[in-house]
Amino acid sequence: MTILPKISILAHSAIESIGGILNRHEIRKHAKKLLYPIVYLCVKLNVHPSVVTVAGLLITGLAAWQIWAGHYLIGVIVLFFGSILDAADGEIARRNNVCSKVGAILDSVCDRMGEALIYTALLAGELGQVRPVLVYLVPAALAGSFMVSYIRARAEGMGIECSIGIFTRVERLFLYITGIVASLVASEILGDTAGDTAIVIMLVIMSVGTWITAFQRFYTVHKKGINQPL
Repeated sequence: MTILPKISILAHSAIESIGGILNRHEIRKHAKKLLYPIVYLCVKLNVHPSVVTVAGLLITGLAAWQIWAGHYLIGVIVLFFGSILDAADGEIARRNNVCSKVGAILDSVCDRMGEALIYTALLAGELGQVRPVLVYLVPAALAGSFMVSYIRARAEGMGIECSIGIFTRVERLFLYITGIVASLVASEILGDTAGDTAIVIMLVIMSVGTWITAFQRFYTVHKKGINQPL
């Protein structure tokens, strides 16, 4: 009779320990500190956040072009800097007191366009030719990513808060960058085939993770909104 409580306590302790180190909210909080120099400079120069948003999309487009051309290292570095700009625009808007619905919509539109570009870069590039399975994986991952964002937007438009999920945009971007870096490392150590496989695995995880997150959000909306009239 005492086994279950002991297991429960051990599990709870493990979760607390891991959560203290790997809690994504803590990670995001510390990661935001990396944005301070860019935010400070943009605020000082009175750069409008929408300019930063569009600049982030253009840099992401450049990264997608490099990935399409097979220059993965350059592509992932450029994508990283584009992501920093994308993450900084909201803080710039808050500090300049210019937050607006138009700005929020522009940010969301640019995010979706950026995701479409980087996914398509893999499919349209050389990897898509040597690994036909990408014809299925890329649309699955892209559709899952869009569904995650769409369900939240639709729910919040009806007054239902819905930001939960294991694969939000931050996690998706992190996995995409990690997958490409893993591909580069695997290619150097084991050859090009292993590098290609690393990206395929990344897309499989992305596809599964995004659709799980989409169902998580839909289930949350169902629970919160089942008795709410339209």
